[in-house]
Formats: sequence, C-alpha cells, structure tokens
Amino acid sequence: MSRYENLEGDKHVLTASNKTARSLVLNRPQALNSLTLPMVKAIMRHLEDWEKSELCNVVVLRSNNEKAFCAGGDVVQVSKTWKSGAHAQAMEFFRKEYRLNHYIASYAKPLVAMIGGYTMGGGVGLSVHAPFRVATESSVFAMPETKIGFFPDVGATFFLSRLDGETGTYLGLTGQQLRGRDLLYAGIATHYVPSERLPNLELRLAELDSPNYDIVNEAIEEFAAQPEDLGKLDYSLAGVRGSIDRCFRFKSMESIIEALKHETENREWAQRTIKVLEEMSPSSLKLTLEQLHQGTHLDITQALALELHLAEKRLGSHDMHEGIDALLVRKTKDPKWDPPTIAEVDMDDLFTDYFASPVSSAPVFKKIDARFTEYPHKFGLPTETDVMNLVTGKNPQAGDFMRTREEVINFFGREFAGKVGVVRKVGWILDRKTRVAYDGDALEWIKQV
Repeated sequence: MSRYENLEGDKHVLTASNKTARSLVLNRPQALNSLTLPMVKAIMRHLEDWEKSELCNVVVLRSNNEKAFCAGGDVVQVSKTWKSGAHAQAMEFFRKEYRLNHYIASYAKPLVAMIGGYTMGGGVGLSVHAPFRVATESSVFAMPETKIGFFPDVGATFFLSRLDGETGTYLGLTGQQLRGRDLLYAGIATHYVPSERLPNLELRLAELDSPNYDIVNEAIEEFAAQPEDLGKLDYSLAGVRGSIDRCFRFKSMESIIEALKHETENREWAQRTIKVLEEMSPSSLKLTLEQLHQGTHLDITQALALELHLAEKRLGSHDMHEGIDALLVRKTKDPKWDPPTIAEVDMDDLFTDYFASPVSSAPVFKKIDARFTEYPHKFGLPTETDVMNLVTGKNPQAGDFMRTREEVINFFGREFAGKVGVVRKVGWILDRKTRVAYDGDALEWIKQV
C-alpha cells in the first residue's frame, strides 16, 4: 500500500510510492495549496529523482484537499518581498516556478495531473504542461491574473494561444472560470474522471509495467465517464464560442471592447464581459493581449523566457502591487489602477517598456533544448484545427478530403480509439464550422466572422 513521506521537513509536498508509480501530494490546505518557493523546490527535486529512477514508470501529481488542486502562487509574499527591496529574492520565486513549468513540459516520463477543485494560476502551471490532465466534477480552472494587475503566466503565453479559436484570449483577459467537463472540451484537460474513481485510477497506474504513454492513456480511459446526457455537449462556452471568436480576434483592447458593444448574437453575455474587463487592470489587459499574440509563434522555452522578463518588469509596476493589496490583502476589491482606463494606456510606451528588449532563456531552464512549438504528446480531444485540416484536405494521413459528416466523425472515432467526448466535440465543431457542399454530401469549411 502507499505511504506518505515527509522529506527534508517539507510538510507541504508529500510523496507516495506504490509499485512503479510515484505520487506528489500537495498538502497546504489552509492556503488551497498555493505554491511557495520551498514547495516549488521540493516538487522539482522529487521529479528530478524519479525521472532518473528505473523503478518509476509514471508520476502522479495530486492534492490532499478535495477543495483545491492548487489555487495559484503565493503572490502576496512575493509582493511583500519586492516592496521590502529584496528584488532578487522576489524574482527567485518566478525563476524557480517557471523552471519547474518548463521541466514538466519536457519531462521524460508519463506525468498524470489530477486537477480536482480549484486549479488556478500556479496550479495551472503545474498541470497544463503535463501529457495527462484529469479533470473531475469539482474542477475549477481560471487564469485571473489581470484582476490583480499581473498577466497570465506559468506558460500561458504558450498554452492559451493554442486553444481553439480565441478561447485562450478570452480566458486570459477575463479570468473566466471553467468547470468540470468544460476543461475537457476547452483542451485544458485530456480526460474527465469522476473524483470517486481517482483512488482506483491511481492504483491502476501503479500496476503498469511500462512507461509507455499510450498504455497510460488507455489506463486512464478505463475510468473516464460518459456524460449523463449523451446528446448534449456539456460545455459552458458552447453557446458563445462564435461571439468569442468574433469579439476577441482583434489586436487591440479598444477594438475588442467595440466589438463587444456591437455583438448582437449574445448581447447579454457581451455586456457582462465588458463589465468584467472594466474591473481589470487596463495595463494588464493590453500587456496580456500582446503577450498572447506573440505566443502564437514562440516555442515553449521562448514563451517562458518572455514571461520571466515580463514578471520582473511587472513587479516594478504600480498595478501589480495595488491589485494584490486590494484583492488579497485588504480585500476591499477597489484597486486604483494607474492608468485608470484602457484609453489612457499608451500601447507604444507599453510595448517599449515590456517587449522591446531582447529576452534570454539561459541559464534558467534545465532542458534548454526543449524547443517544441506544439506539445509533444496529444491525448486530449481533437482541436478545431484538427477537424479543419481533415475537412480541407490538409491532413496527409486522411486521403481524399471530400468527406461527409459521418465520415469525419468516424475518422476521429478511429484515430482517438473511441475516446470519451470525441464524437460530441467533433459533431459540435462540424455544426459550427462546416456546411454541406452544393454539389453533394461532402462538407466544406466555412470561415465565420
């Protein structure tokens, strides 16, 4: 049976060993497992040891608290440290945290993150780069950094910019929460497993006699659950995805706000979204939008290196400390942003301050040669790009691109070995993005504006 160990006095990161599986268990429940520098160092140390161990085939990362996987990093302490004048010490947290994010993204063994409960900020960085991310009915995902005057970090430059359509831009700017199966359909999670099945899943993973990624995937799929309503896509963004793509496709915040004002298909949603954006730090919004646009052409190392550069710049700003103080310290929720409005944030000045200087990635990251522009392992649901490539003939393995709806769905059903959620998501994408060609039953891709 598994047993917990408290290594080197670090009570907030426990470990468990069971046959060929090793588990990291976050154990800081009073702070919803918010990451501290000692926790980051402990996680890194264990992962390094297990990557080299021939006795370890798979690593599980989970929480000891049903309420939260990890609600973020301890930014209150980071802000206090910076304001005390210990700038290098404050930056050490981000340097070590981003190094850990990068290491997880390039880890040499299967890593399974069980992300039940709140998974925000730093918790997203611990999980989203892993090849396997298991959501449950209690999962709550968000990147709410613009609300505290910061920007979506821990690799958000990379992963948000690669979500379907403008989903990542919307999530990064608004801090919108996703829950339960939302994470699977958005591409944040690779699997959905009810929380009551997780202990047995962990035992199943311990029985695997090979660090083979496909075998791990099959083992997790054994515990995946079908939705109660097989005919419905249980995805909270489904009804507004077209509006998200229309309104958040622009390169300036002014244009996004203007598009929201004129959105007619989901008028109430658009008005709520404007009010949400008005609560955020205006400079954070413009910074985040530029960051995510740059992220589309950066590899994982470049993305995290950019974030480290931006973090140091942002620590020197007014808004980050004001946001942390108003939201997390005095809890009055009345930050005084400077500048106070989007119109008053000069984009040319912001670009010069944050993006004009060259960014170096050495010697921060352990595996500096990890330069992928797409995650090396793909065990989540098909993306819109996957479906588009098949319909338009850009998938070299698919042959003739003149395909019917049934043929497209069957293709992905075979390619993903009957994975739970594939048929519903692909069908939903086809409903939104294709139409039957005028000369037959084959589908053609349509560009929606």
